[in-house]
Amino acid sequence: MPTASRLTLPENFFDITSDELLLQPEPQYLFARMMFSAMMAELAIPAELGLAGRTMPTSGAPYVTPESQQLDLNAGQEIQAQAFACAIDFNAKPGGTVRLNRPLYPNTTYTLASRVVGSNTSISTTPIAVGSEQTDLTLFRYAGPYDQANSRVAPYGIEAFDANMGVHKLAAIVGGNLKRDYTKFLDSVWVTLLDSLSSSVYPKGFTVDNDIASVGAAPMDFDTIARAERALDEANIPYFGTGKRLFVATPQQLQELKNDAQYSRYAEFFPQYNALFPEYVADIGKFHVLKSNTLLKTANSSSVPVNHGCAFGPGLFGAGVGRPPRVAASTDDNYGETGKVVWIADLAFQLSNNTFGVGVRTG
Repeated sequence: MPTASRLTLPENFFDITSDELLLQPEPQYLFARMMFSAMMAELAIPAELGLAGRTMPTSGAPYVTPESQQLDLNAGQEIQAQAFACAIDFNAKPGGTVRLNRPLYPNTTYTLASRVVGSNTSISTTPIAVGSEQTDLTLFRYAGPYDQANSRVAPYGIEAFDANMGVHKLAAIVGGNLKRDYTKFLDSVWVTLLDSLSSSVYPKGFTVDNDIASVGAAPMDFDTIARAERALDEANIPYFGTGKRLFVATPQQLQELKNDAQYSRYAEFFPQYNALFPEYVADIGKFHVLKSNTLLKTANSSSVPVNHGCAFGPGLFGAGVGRPPRVAASTDDNYGETGKVVWIADLAFQLSNNTFGVGVRTG
């Protein structure tokens, strides 16, 4: 028997959208935040979007910022900034490439017999060369967001008519999406560059990704951390100002560490570091242990996911900024009725020395 309901009498009902917002969990983008700490590279979202004199309306309730959706936003910056060997302001230097020199010390013979100069023995007058290494930091123009369907950078659009009538401010929604896209881009670049570290350590019995033949075959443990510390010690990698280096682990690696008896015995937690590091977990050995859920996890030849943690000292990263990141509006705006905006930034990314860290790979 027919009843009067939303189904049979839709004209009598309508839906409304509340101006209250639900949480959309976001990662903390650790490596992007390190770059923000090292240099003025954060994208500022203007209160209005569009061309001067033709900005989009700003009617509606306020909208959340990407930072308010992230995990554990903390204020400490000094250690994060020390991760960068150089933070170049290209606007203060001519040219699109900056070359950075590093001393290259030769390893020769250091025995007593080789250095003694006996009686009636002349020291050579033929000089030997002094060596140096060089790293390039090249500036490129980057932009976003990215149109995945058409494989190209493309703008967000805002309709002026609709911007007057939405529950939330369309300019704030679009601005928040631009900032999140930019921040995730930076973090993804650094995470990808970390995969070019010159060496990696694995749990005992494994030497390459493809040795891990099954899920759970190479769990994270204290011994793997100890061998990462040894690798950095043998490479003479320096410490941060706290006398520690950083070990950044995936959530799975940290969960496995909690099941390791040696880790539980030696790990120490210092509450004061919660104010210094995003996602500080503990100290163990000569490491501050941090968590990042944006680190890579890739499948090997046996389709086993391999976690890509990393351990490093200060001076691993090199970055540069030319024109600072900004929101830019298109002149193709349909007489001010359809605003189109992207973010644009002139940036340079490079590992200053890929021996300043090691990958920490587990299955």
